[in-house]
Amino acid sequence: MELKQEKQTYEMLHQLTYYECDDTGHPTMSKMLSMMTMVSDAHCIALGMDTATIQQTGGAWVITEYDGEVAAEQPRFGDQVILGTRAIAYNRFFALREFWMTDPNHEKRYLHLRATFVFMNLEKRRLMSIPKQLIEPFGSPVQKRLPRLASPAAITSADPVSKKYQVRYFDIDVNHHVNNARYLDWLLDPLGGQFLRTHRPVRLVIKYQHEVRENTTVTSQYQLVENDDGLASRHTLLVGDQVCATAEIGWVTAR
Repeated sequence: MELKQEKQTYEMLHQLTYYECDDTGHPTMSKMLSMMTMVSDAHCIALGMDTATIQQTGGAWVITEYDGEVAAEQPRFGDQVILGTRAIAYNRFFALREFWMTDPNHEKRYLHLRATFVFMNLEKRRLMSIPKQLIEPFGSPVQKRLPRLASPAAITSADPVSKKYQVRYFDIDVNHHVNNARYLDWLLDPLGGQFLRTHRPVRLVIKYQHEVRENTTVTSQYQLVENDDGLASRHTLLVGDQVCATAEIGWVTAR
């Protein structure tokens, strides 16, 4: 087993815990996104940029979108996996990363995502220029225009399935808004246990458009559709009339 730990690329070994998995024994989508955040944070720390150093700038990294593939065959509780990330490129306001999860021998790729990051001023709650001291250590190239990630298809049903959730204190992270992984729990839960036990996600496209704050109520809507690639679910997360996130997920029947 060989782990890459360089300026631009960072990998770490991780053993799947019971609380990262659902009752099928496989990691949940939200926990996989949390693992991606974990390896990204580890990459920053390895280059001397811990949370305190980042917050001294008055801002924090925020993910605005993910786009990628998920393997139908996933590891199980207790398995060891490699979590990896690479800083692809950046410009003044955006940074592009890729993430992966593989088996310890790099033979099976369970997950491969690209993500766009921005830097948010924590006091003004708006975007700010990425501080040079927080991006240059990664050694990734400057690119005026970063590649565009895919956009989720919109719900077309006039009467999508809908479910409401109250935002709790424990949904809020250190940046004082709902953690990006938590959105996926709200987006997927309305599909129901029977569907989630008998299907596996193989494609994920998600865009975060507005912060969800404490003491609000979110409405999760979805629609199932058949397209050229098979079965897909389209999702929207709202607070009132404001769209906070949209997603599209491809599914296959579990074996």
